[in-house]
Amino acid sequence: MGIVNASPDSFSDAGLHESFQERVQLARGLLDAGADIIDVGGESASTGRPPVQVQEEIERVVPLVEALTRELGAVVSVDTYKPEVARAAIAAGASIVNDVSGLRDAELADVCAETGAALVLMHTLAAPRERLQDADLYEDVTGEVIGFLRERMTLALSLGVGREQLIVDPGPDFAKTPAQTIRLLAEVGRLH
Repeated sequence: MGIVNASPDSFSDAGLHESFQERVQLARGLLDAGADIIDVGGESASTGRPPVQVQEEIERVVPLVEALTRELGAVVSVDTYKPEVARAAIAAGASIVNDVSGLRDAELADVCAETGAALVLMHTLAAPRERLQDADLYEDVTGEVIGFLRERMTLALSLGVGREQLIVDPGPDFAKTPAQTIRLLAEVGRLH
């Protein structure tokens, strides 16, 4: 998965790709380098940033999704936790919704059930853009991540999302200390 952010304050590229054309070129380069999916985000996941209004996020991601799917033939995921943004991005050609909120808004599952888009369910105990790192937060980080993901999967399935539409993400670094992330990755086999 290659990441192309349509936000000026992205932590992954520090706003290096400011123009629309630079972002399309970045996606082309990522695809040429072997990326199977391009993940487009219109709001930084960085802590301490104010949320982007729905209409502004739509204006950031929709033209990019359209260009990447139509001009480059890319498989595109949209990194959002907002149902309205997901719906607009899917209409523009995105086929995956990458929800880093842990399905805090069940309407996002409704959107995926209605459209057939895949849904990435990520583990996090923190609200979007909130930093939560506590060495005592988990007794068994891997077990608790598995339990959370099972619960979120059950919710999504109950709302009509097909099992084949679901992708799970254990959320490395999201509401986890570096040590917890390392333990989770070392034990990722348990997730299967």
